[in-house]
Amino acid sequence: MASLILDAAEDPFSPLSRQLGRIIEELASGHYVRFSRTESWRPSLNMYETHTHYLICVELGGMPREEIDVRAEADRIVIRGHRSDPVPPRHHESICVHMMEIDSGPFCREVRLPSPIDVDGISATYREGLLWVHAPKQTR
Repeated sequence: MASLILDAAEDPFSPLSRQLGRIIEELASGHYVRFSRTESWRPSLNMYETHTHYLICVELGGMPREEIDVRAEADRIVIRGHRSDPVPPRHHESICVHMMEIDSGPFCREVRLPSPIDVDGISATYREGLLWVHAPKQTR
């Protein structure tokens, strides 16, 4: 099985850092009164390999298809987009936000591939909140 290689510039502890920040904020205030986004987020993904393809599944629930951009190069696939904060149905009274754990805002995931792909043959499908990228391996 192929393994995912992270960019050296990516901080592997960034998601943990965000979670700890959220916990500290909750403990300090008892609930969320204000929330402001200052950074991008990283959607979860799985990568699979067959004899002929790489298959990448990215969890992007709640996003319209038009907000997702997939780019391919011979050795990597870059997935970008922007997910809006979920908003409750309209209410006549004001609403106080107590927790906000669903990641939203801009994101970018880069997947480096173990071997070159046929960039012209790449395809993607999006259904039930999952983006599936099919990348055929380059034939030699």
